[in-house]
Amino acid sequence: MIERKGTKEMRSIEVLVLGGGASGMMAAIMAAREHAHVMILEKKNRLGKKLLATGNGRCNFTNKVQKKECYRGKDANFAWNAMQHFSAEDAIEWFDQIGILATDKNGYMYPAANQATVVLHALENELKRQKVEVKLEEAVLSVQKDSKRNDGFVVTTDQDSYVAKRVIVATGGMAAPVHGSTGDGYEFAAAFGHQLVLPASALTSIVLEGNFMKKWSGIRIQGEVFLYDQDDELLAKDRGEIQMVAYGISGIPVFQVSRFAAVELQKKRKPYLVLDSMPDHSKEWIVKQIVRRAEWNPKQSFGDLIEGLLPDKLGLVLLQQCHIDPASKAEQCLPKKIQQLAQKIKHNVLTIKEVSGFEKAQVTAGGLATGQVDPDTMESKLCKGLYFTGELLDIDGICGGYNLQWAWTSGYLAGKACGMRHKER
Repeated sequence: MIERKGTKEMRSIEVLVLGGGASGMMAAIMAAREHAHVMILEKKNRLGKKLLATGNGRCNFTNKVQKKECYRGKDANFAWNAMQHFSAEDAIEWFDQIGILATDKNGYMYPAANQATVVLHALENELKRQKVEVKLEEAVLSVQKDSKRNDGFVVTTDQDSYVAKRVIVATGGMAAPVHGSTGDGYEFAAAFGHQLVLPASALTSIVLEGNFMKKWSGIRIQGEVFLYDQDDELLAKDRGEIQMVAYGISGIPVFQVSRFAAVELQKKRKPYLVLDSMPDHSKEWIVKQIVRRAEWNPKQSFGDLIEGLLPDKLGLVLLQQCHIDPASKAEQCLPKKIQQLAQKIKHNVLTIKEVSGFEKAQVTAGGLATGQVDPDTMESKLCKGLYFTGELLDIDGICGGYNLQWAWTSGYLAGKACGMRHKER
């Protein structure tokens, strides 16, 4: 169907999906399965660019271990309520139906082929099977109510204009802008009165104060990080492989606490980290080990003495922080210094300068306020026929496939709801 806007013809689409990422593709497929005419508008030159980067290119597409605590936002119940309609088990079965055999790695679900490309190809094939139109390299500029109707929209792009019965905004947040997530959807939503929880970087590294980080760069340890606010209240903690980098600290445990640090910094507060470099051992055990090693060979240097306990680069940084000369003999180190070093190993206070920005972040914390969206359908409570999915909303998951699960769930619900409304016409 063609409609005219002045002298310009506008195509009429039943369901227009803005954004061809994970949630957008899911939403388009589900709406089309209900026999709606669906079109995806994607500003990049291909669909699913961010999806291809997930799981280091292997696509950890969901996780069997599901808890409410795995999802964050002003109202984490919003995500958990939605999950009751389309769970991780549902997602595994859904992907199996379109050709993706899943493999279970301690609850982390990957495609058996171990490649993100196979997940994207399966989604693209299903889009074709459902006859979903896809427009690439076409950026949406605005979304407005159709002045001629109460239940329609006019969507203007850099190339064309469309009339749509229903619009699903799946444009993502602001993380990884190289893949197309630049916050466009926030402006579209704001035009209809939607409120925004200030976006912040999440699942990203942390930049530290100081000049010692280059000395520990490149090492990895099995450690534990604790994030405290400026009032010494514990905000978050996590344990696992931690990476020391030239500007600070990284690795999954750091990613898990980073969103809380980012939110505190937005409030002009000063959170800090505590690093436990040997979480499997107590401070008392470490002291005994150092004393035993010193007694066994009192002439060895202090740097050599602790080399078997910690990676050498980390050991040298900790010695420096304790003002212990690595070349000093073990027999010369006072018990007080040994206690100080053990304390530093277990409780190293690190001052946060900043959280790495959106260009390094895997996901966005914050987004559209969920109180203005129906958790059963993802439809706006302020504007009938307008839907929001995925990272655009104020929901972010922890590492491990949870953000993709949120994309599948929210996309499924929005697409299904749009399709059902098509049938009701």
